[in-house]
Amino acid sequence: MPLQFERVETDFVACFKVGDNLRYNATNLFDLVEAHGEASFEKLIVLQVASLLEAALAQIIYRAQHNVREGVPNMSEKDRREIEDKKVDKFNSIIDVLRKYKVLDDLGDEIYEELHKLRKFRNKVHIQEDVKVDGASRDEADIFTIELANWSLGLNIKVFRFLSEDLPRPIGIRKYTKPIKLPVSLA
Repeated sequence: MPLQFERVETDFVACFKVGDNLRYNATNLFDLVEAHGEASFEKLIVLQVASLLEAALAQIIYRAQHNVREGVPNMSEKDRREIEDKKVDKFNSIIDVLRKYKVLDDLGDEIYEELHKLRKFRNKVHIQEDVKVDGASRDEADIFTIELANWSLGLNIKVFRFLSEDLPRPIGIRKYTKPIKLPVSLA
């Protein structure tokens, strides 16, 4: 069965190089998912999804901090000004700032906890660290399952689709970066 994917616009991206890197890393993710049948890449898939989402979500904060005339859809000018002076560079902080200003609330009450859960799994890049998720085994072969990889791919599509459809840049400056191709799930 051919690999299923979605093409997602990246009109929410304000920094060209980040958009370029999102495309590169989305291609890497696609390659990992495509090669999954021949090897066990669940951990690498989860790590790659988390990296993509961290960079994409950081672009919303970047826009609030640097694109002051453009603003961010669904964010008040007061909230944008508060974010403008904050140092927000870790995935944990990015998620918490987005929660504080209710940027992703339309994705449901659980979205911020899902992102934190993904962040905790991504931090398992440090092999000696335990995953701080209830019930998570210390054995990576038990943690990084096909189910976890598919969950992360679904979360990735959900958030990228939201950013693309609900938080794009103004019409006159869209198409700044090219769309990306994201895998939907492992076959």
